[in-house]
Amino acid sequence: MKPGLQRGASSSCNGRLVRVCVCAALAAATLSLAAFGRPAAAADAAPAVIETPRRDPWVSPAARVPSAATPARGAELRAAVERKLESAFDAADTGHTGVLTRAQAKAAGLGFIDRHFDDIDTRRSGVIRFDDVMRFLDQRRSAAEAR
Repeated sequence: MKPGLQRGASSSCNGRLVRVCVCAALAAATLSLAAFGRPAAAADAAPAVIETPRRDPWVSPAARVPSAATPARGAELRAAVERKLESAFDAADTGHTGVLTRAQAKAAGLGFIDRHFDDIDTRRSGVIRFDDVMRFLDQRRSAAEAR
């Protein structure tokens, strides 16, 4: 007998080894079924259907409710986008002066305005008004429609 082993210890090791082998064999069989198709009995069964849609835990229940209003299109959509952009512009104007600097636009997360600030600021004054932003967007839209 080897030193350090007690009588009956090898049989318990063999028992553990058998359990590990059986578990490995079951795992391999499960993986092969998943990779190469289902058994014949499962192939005839109806596909599983998720009855409850998955929900994002970060979205509040009020935001999950679909809007009853029809989605805006055309001029109505353009006006809604303009109102939202003007609201963001006003919120970024921390001094309530009616103009934005590049730093204010960047701090407020207005990345588009920050990236195109030099193109919007045609007067090269270092500040832009909301009218300047709208003029820039109109010019881009006209250029895109002309293509």
